[in-house]
Amino acid sequence: MEAEVPGGELRPTLPTSFWAMEGQARESIGQSYDEGVMQINPNFGKVVIDAKGKRFKVNESLDEIKERWLKERTVIVVFQDESRNLTRGVKEDLIRAYEDGWMARRLFNPEVRRGRITFEGANVISYVAKAPEVAAWMVRIAATNLNLRGADYPVTFKSWMTKSDLKELRLKEAETNFWIVALRVPLEAFYYLPSAVEGLIGGVKNMHPPEADRTRPKLMNVKFDMDPQARFRVDHTLAVESPKREIWKMDVATPCIDWCRRCRWYFHTKDICPRSSQGERTARQWTNSRLPRQNRPPSRQEGLTGHGNHSQGQEGRQAQPEGEQRGVERRQQEAGQIRAPRAALRGLTGSGKGSQSVPAEYRA
Repeated sequence: MEAEVPGGELRPTLPTSFWAMEGQARESIGQSYDEGVMQINPNFGKVVIDAKGKRFKVNESLDEIKERWLKERTVIVVFQDESRNLTRGVKEDLIRAYEDGWMARRLFNPEVRRGRITFEGANVISYVAKAPEVAAWMVRIAATNLNLRGADYPVTFKSWMTKSDLKELRLKEAETNFWIVALRVPLEAFYYLPSAVEGLIGGVKNMHPPEADRTRPKLMNVKFDMDPQARFRVDHTLAVESPKREIWKMDVATPCIDWCRRCRWYFHTKDICPRSSQGERTARQWTNSRLPRQNRPPSRQEGLTGHGNHSQGQEGRQAQPEGEQRGVERRQQEAGQIRAPRAALRGLTGSGKGSQSVPAEYRA
């Protein structure tokens, strides 16, 4: 924003500091995440247009207050082992059943209601509690089994962190808990992979199964737990050569590599994801939709053969999807508007002679 000063010159105004009104800011943030009540405030940020494009840049002090609020109220729920493969609906049911448990035991104020969940990944959920004591209690538990319909599913609870905090933590953990992932492993190289990793890098501790669910085996990426010192010997590619001089190459990901939340792949972030440069996706084609289609001007052939209703008999049916066309013909047959095919008549009469067993609506 800019302000006019004596002399007609424009001078940029200083951004609003929300620390002086932190109480009001926290109340506004709470209404947003708890109740879904939003507000339009020009002091929340400003529009920026530069080489990166046009965007809304949020106020720094307000975003710091928002991060503090989220750290007090948000818990990261990580689904472990077999629970990773559950559908999103079942995972949400597990969270709601967990809420029912502590509500029934009255562990907190009865006015505390259900929290808001956000799916962050295949096995990660952000849970925004309605009270700070709920989030603190879950973090203290650290790990538990969520029960649903008699089955237990292991989960862990962690404090919420920003993406920059997560990256720093990941790098720090790599000093003691280092791993690599061989990406898109070729079928012919799979058998030699552990030996190749040990020979080229060294320090292999454990090789994880190539699939999360052993009942659905597949080969894609393979993860290795490594000695922390191996992080100094890792290259971004891994190559295995066959006796026929064929070279199988694989990319190698580590905790230090960027991860994209948009395409769920390595070596870049969401901000520079190749998918974002492809533009908007084309609209879906609802071939079996029962919604009425928009009117369109008749084609030249329709104009020559007559007005739409007559010409739609053959040409219109060809333009319709096969499933929809069969449904239309079946309804027309039931209404007696068209005759059944000869093959159908022969099937009804058995020998094809006579019409005693042919229903009246199919008779000529």
